[in-house]
Amino acid sequence: MPNRALAVLALILSAIGPLYGNWRTDAAERVRSGDYRGASEALAAIYTGLEAADKPEAGLLLAFLFHKQGLPTSERKWLFEFFIGLGETQVDFGYLGASRGGEATAYVNLWRVKYPRLSGVWIVTHKGESAPAAPPALVLGLETQVEMLYKFSGEGGPQRGGVLHRGLNLIPVDARRLFDSSGSHRFSLDLKSGGVEVRQDLAVEVLLSEEPVSSGGPKPMNLEYKVSLFAAGRQIALSRKTGRDKNPLALDIPEVNLRANPMFKPPAVSDDPFDPTNRGVSIMDAIGVVSGLIQDLFKDKKPPYQSAIEKKSAETYFYYVPAAGGGERRIKADVSLKIAGGSLRY
Repeated sequence: MPNRALAVLALILSAIGPLYGNWRTDAAERVRSGDYRGASEALAAIYTGLEAADKPEAGLLLAFLFHKQGLPTSERKWLFEFFIGLGETQVDFGYLGASRGGEATAYVNLWRVKYPRLSGVWIVTHKGESAPAAPPALVLGLETQVEMLYKFSGEGGPQRGGVLHRGLNLIPVDARRLFDSSGSHRFSLDLKSGGVEVRQDLAVEVLLSEEPVSSGGPKPMNLEYKVSLFAAGRQIALSRKTGRDKNPLALDIPEVNLRANPMFKPPAVSDDPFDPTNRGVSIMDAIGVVSGLIQDLFKDKKPPYQSAIEKKSAETYFYYVPAAGGGERRIKADVSLKIAGGSLRY
C-alpha cells in the first residue's frame, strides 16, 4: 500500500510540475482559445506554489480572467492581492499575444489610476523643531497616486474624513495618550475609489526610555555685529545684527596719510601720527563701504527656498517630565509609523 501511494503521488507531481514552470504558456494557450474559465481554474490551483516573483503577475492575470467571465467578487479579490497584499509592480502580458496582451495591459492601467491605496505613510515634522514637553500631536503624511474618499479612525472610533488628493496629505493626530507609555497604537483608513473600498491599517510604535539630564553647561552666546560711522568725532550711523554668520567679515578700505590729512584721524586716539594704532581712512571711502554694509550685508538675506517639512518613517523626540523627588527627567521617545495590513470591504 505505501508503494502504491508513493507511485500515485509521483504521478501527480509529474503532472503538476510542468504547470508551475510553464504556467504562462498554459495560460496563453487557453486565453487565445477563449477558455477564460479553464485558464483561471488552472492558474488558481497552482497559485500558492508559484515563486514569489511570479505571484504579482499571476494574481493580476487572475483578476483579468475573472473580469472576462463577469465575476466581480473574484476579480476584486485578486485586484486586492495585487495592489494591497503584494504591492503593485510592473507586469508584461506580451506572452498572451498582441490582441489579448494589449487588452490585459489596458485593463491593468485603468485600475492603476483608480484603485484606492496608499503609496507611502510618513511622520511629518518641521525642520529643526524641538519642544520641552511631549508633542501634543503627530502629523501623519499619507501619500497616494489616486484621488479618493477616506475615513480615518483611531482606537476610539472615527476621527475625520473627506478626500485624499494625489500627493501628500497631512492628517494631525492627538498624541497626548501616545506618550504615556511604550506600546503600539492602531489606526485605520477606509479608502474608496472606482467602486472599490479597502481598509488599510496603520501602526504607530512608541518606545520610551529615560536619559540622564544634562549638567547644564553654558550655552554658546550669539555674536553681535555692529558697524558705526563717525564724522568729525560724531556718530552719524549705526547698524547692529545678532546671530551667527558662516561667512567671515573682511573689509578693504585704503588707509590715508594722517600727516597730510589730519581730518581723517579717528576720534579718541593718540595724536602721534606714527602711533601704529592710529589709522585713518577716507570718509568718502568709508561711507561707501558702510553704506553697502548697512543696506546689504546686515539685512536678513533669504536663503534659497527649501521645504520646511521633513517626511520620516521614524522620529525621535526628547522632552522633560517632572521627577518624583523633584527636578525633572529627560525622556527619549522613538516613534515609528508603518502600514500594518489591510482588508477588502465588500
